[in-house]
Formats: sequence, C-alpha cells, structure tokens
Amino acid sequence: MTTMWRWVRACSVPLCVLALAGCSNGRGSVDDAGGGQQQEPGKVTIGGTVAGLSGTGLVLQNNGGDDLAVSANGSFNFKTAVDAGSPYNITILTQPDSPPQMCSVSNASGSAPTTNVTSVSVSCGTGSFDVGGTVSGLAGDGLVLQNNGADDLPIASNGAFTFPTQLASGATFEVTVATQPSSPSQTCTVADATGTVSGDVRTVKVSCATNAFTISGTVSGLTGSGLVLQNNGGDDVGVQSDGGFSFATKIPSGSAYAVTVATQPTNPLQACSVQNGSGTVANGDVTNIQITCVLQEFTIGGTISGLVGSGLVLVNNGGDPVSPTADGPFTFPTSIVTGGSYNVTIQSLPSGPFQLCRVFDGAGVVAESNITNIRVACARIGFGVSGKVSGLQSKGLELQSNGEKLQIAANGKFMLPASFPDGTPYDLQISKQPANQVCTVSNGRGTIENADAAGVTVTCR
Repeated sequence: MTTMWRWVRACSVPLCVLALAGCSNGRGSVDDAGGGQQQEPGKVTIGGTVAGLSGTGLVLQNNGGDDLAVSANGSFNFKTAVDAGSPYNITILTQPDSPPQMCSVSNASGSAPTTNVTSVSVSCGTGSFDVGGTVSGLAGDGLVLQNNGADDLPIASNGAFTFPTQLASGATFEVTVATQPSSPSQTCTVADATGTVSGDVRTVKVSCATNAFTISGTVSGLTGSGLVLQNNGGDDVGVQSDGGFSFATKIPSGSAYAVTVATQPTNPLQACSVQNGSGTVANGDVTNIQITCVLQEFTIGGTISGLVGSGLVLVNNGGDPVSPTADGPFTFPTSIVTGGSYNVTIQSLPSGPFQLCRVFDGAGVVAESNITNIRVACARIGFGVSGKVSGLQSKGLELQSNGEKLQIAANGKFMLPASFPDGTPYDLQISKQPANQVCTVSNGRGTIENADAAGVTVTCR
C-alpha cells in the first residue's frame, strides 16, 4: 500500500496525516460508505431502512447497479458512495422468497445532498394467494372440498376450482374431501393436497371414480341341483344350497341390475322365482334379492273309455274328485309336486245304466312331467232274475223271462241263465207246469235296478 503525506491547509497548524484513501478537509471526518470502505471527499452514501422483511433473497440496486443484498430489517447503505449533487434511484432487483414477499421503495430517488442519504424506506409485506386446482371424473352430486378443515367449497362439475379464502405466503394448506358425491355414489381422492403457499396454488388434483357395489341375496327352498343365476344376462353364479349368494362382478352406482334364473334345478325338478330382482344401484351393496324355490308341480290324468252311464267319480289319493261324463281325457284339479305319489281310484260307479269301471296304471310317483297314462275302462254288466221254488214234487217245471228259459228240477234257489242290463224290465212266467201240479209266480214282474231281481217266488201245489 502507498502512503501519502498531505498538508491540511485548514488546520491551524501544519499537520501531516497519514491517509489510506484521503484526508480530512477540515469540515468532517472519514465515513464508512458501506462495506467498511472510507468515504472520499465530496462523496455521500445512499441508504435508509428496511421494514417488514421476513423472506430471503431481497436485492436492492442504485441507479441500476451496485447490488446490495439485504437479509434483515434495519438500516442499509449501498457500498458505493456517490458525488454530492449526483442523482440516485433505488430499485428492487429481486423480491424476497421463503416466504415470498412484495417490497416497495419510498423516497427512492433524488439528487444526492452534501450529506449522507438515510431517508430511503423499503417496506416489505407478505401477500395473500389463491389455493385451488382441478377436478376430474366427477359424475355425482354433492362433492364438497375443504382447505385446512374449513372454507367449504361445493363442486358441481369437472374443471378448475379455487377456494374463496386466500392464504398468506408461507402459510400451509391441506385440501380434503368433506363430502363425497352421490347419485351416483363416488369416491374422490386428492393428490398434491398439502404444501406451503409461496404464490397462487393451482396444482391440487381431485380425482373422482364411481363406486361399484355387490349384488347379492338369499336362496330358500332349494332341494334340487343345478340352479344357475344371472345378473344382466351374464356373470353366472351357481347355487348349491339354501343361503346367501353373491355375483362376482360389482355394478357401478347408478347402473341397472336384473337378476334372473338361467337354469332351474333338477333332481328333483324345481321352479325358482326371483323377488326384488331388478333396480338401480344406489349408494351401497344390494342385499335384498330373494330366490324362492318350490318343487315343480305336474297334473295327474289319463283317458276314459266305455263310459255310457252317469255318476262316475274318480279320486286321487282319496280326494280331489273329478266326475267325467263321457269318454276321453280327464285331469284332476290339483297338481302333484315332483316326487309326490298319486293313487287314482273309483269312488262312485256310473249308473243309468249301471257300469263297472276299472283303473289301469293308476298309482305311482311323479317324476318331471305330467301324468297322462292312467286308463279307466268302463263296461255295462247284466243282472239276473232269481228267486226261490217251493212245493215242487214233480218233474217238468219250466220258467221263462225275456225269452230266456230255465227248467227247475227241485225246490230251492234259481237264477235265469241270461243277464239283463240295468233298467231292463223283466216278466218271469211259468212256461211249463210240472206233472200233476200247478205252480204260481209272485213278484215276477219288475225292472232291473243296479242289482239282481232276487225277490221272485214260485209256489207249487
């Protein structure tokens, strides 16, 4: 370093001083103009105060240069002094961040006086910023978002959103879902939901997906095998016993479901019906579908032949009567379930004319079809004319009725060899008297009425 010896003329006595950057002119002393530098004669420093600073990175400039980094509130001075009378202009090169702030300068410019400038004022404030983002996939109603547990924001559609309340720079945010959407039911999740405000936040992402629910129910009365259920024409599920069932594929909220029986059970054959089987999925699992299975029922019947009388009554298992009036098919009113037995019998025979009827293949067990092979065959039958002979002592007695003759050889019961249908009139007479005797007939006339005419008496003397 070069040392300089200079005389200061303004001193009352010659004084020689050792100066590093200059010497006093007698009007003041050497000043530090920032950064520890000595102030030259005719030079002044430019400075002031900073208030409200909480961030980092604030940089000031004077006349577009002489960058000065400021890290705390208080006084500041630019490093480079300026000539008295020269202009100065204080500006902000870099605003502070962490947290972000906006700083402004008062008394920023002017002409440097003959004394140091200390009136520049830099005021910093923390700004308020929006918090928001975007919503996608929203199909339901009622979505409500919250920021920091409050500031409710209803969302009606996809797209951008912004909470109504701004947050100060440096404040934290946490976006959550306060109410999930319904109709259809959805679950919305939030990505990039938390952070610290350093400017407008537009990065929160709310993604919504429609919820899917299980379709299920219960089966009762199942005794057969092979029951298969379907939902919406597919997603087959086999059911082996009574109890709960559930389809593998979940159905989104708002979508329709329709449960049907794809295959009815067999061994034994059953008919299964569906209750509460269709509708629209709301906001939860569908659990009220009911499948009720009953044994399949089949009719019992057959054919009748030879029927000419009236009053025939058939019964099955001792009841359920049916009264056919002519030849042809017949069917009992009550069906029989699969596996049930049947036994067809005759309760009343036809009369007018009287007939005998017989049942063929009338008993068995119902399988998996209607019974149609039962046969009932009816035929008219004849009745005899009979009675009793007494007092006969000779040979040669002969009786007749309706062209039929009968020789009587001894006392006792007799029956004409011919039979007569029900309703046939008869007139029994003596066609030949016995030798040396006369025989007479009592009750010999009448009509056959569903039984033998057995009250005829022949008395010989």
